[in-house]
Amino acid sequence: MRIFCWLGVLAVVATLFAGCGGSSDAETASKGPSRPEGAAQATREELQSPDIFVSLDGRVGAENVGVLIAKERGYFTDLGFKVGVGSPVRPRRPVGYVSNRTVDFALSQQPQVVLAKEKRAPVIAVGSLLRQPTLSFIWLPGSHIHSIADLRGKTIGVPGIPYEERFLQLLLARAGLSRRDVHTKIVGYDLVRTLESGRADAIFGGSSNLEGAVLARRGLKPVIVPVRRLGIPDYDELVVIVRSRRVARNPRLVRKFMAAVARGTAAAIADPEAAVRVIEESDEKGYDLSHEDIKAEVEATLPLLSRNTYMRRARVRHLVNWMQEQGFIHRPLPVSELTASFGK
Repeated sequence: MRIFCWLGVLAVVATLFAGCGGSSDAETASKGPSRPEGAAQATREELQSPDIFVSLDGRVGAENVGVLIAKERGYFTDLGFKVGVGSPVRPRRPVGYVSNRTVDFALSQQPQVVLAKEKRAPVIAVGSLLRQPTLSFIWLPGSHIHSIADLRGKTIGVPGIPYEERFLQLLLARAGLSRRDVHTKIVGYDLVRTLESGRADAIFGGSSNLEGAVLARRGLKPVIVPVRRLGIPDYDELVVIVRSRRVARNPRLVRKFMAAVARGTAAAIADPEAAVRVIEESDEKGYDLSHEDIKAEVEATLPLLSRNTYMRRARVRHLVNWMQEQGFIHRPLPVSELTASFGK
């Protein structure tokens, strides 16, 4: 299976987009995902317009493998529609893609959806793919970092996702530091190479089961400090989002989509080798990942995937209340505006 990217396909089909630049705000971004440099051209089959477009949260990887397997094995087709899947130009863009109708569905992080909803983005989460936060500080031995307080004067590589930047500021403050005490470098998807090459002393925004697993497999013995250990409440790290009006107008389509994704996730859990293969064969997998790297990510991630896509409303409510207490949002948000979970 080839996972195609939006700009390469849409430019051929309808000349709808031009270039990959654009807004720096995830809630206002209007340009679609683009093909990574050097990727192969879309096949004839891919150029046939899908019924539904889906933006992943980032590069093809273990955390979104349920969508990939569902597409490869025809689970969406079984329910009567064709799906196209692509990666966003920047990891902060998926909410904006849904808000501006660039795509129909997207994967994003639950705290990012909360920030977007405070800005009245017309999106809602309809299911969970990754049931707990894996966001972490990661650094390597020899960095002379033993705690977050030791990050003073250090360079921290970050993907550039707004909610992670808020969390970083909070956790630095709890360690007695401000953002002025550290240097942050936005590196997008390139967290592993940034840390491995010494271009940053630590990374924040990587995951214990992705970047952490790759670094460990390469024998670098990473020090991983998950935010769950630092007072950040539990949340569904990866959720499926759609425009709110689509849920109201076509709940059957949303239910079908989530059923196919749940089926794909179950298939990935049952067949890890197939999960590795579908990622490895994609043109949009992570930078410079070997077969063994991908295998390590899959092994670490499959146990964390949401098997029924259901989101617990009490946990969503707790996250929202906590984000308001921390000053991340400034008005109460009803859970009904944030989630319409279609899991069992």
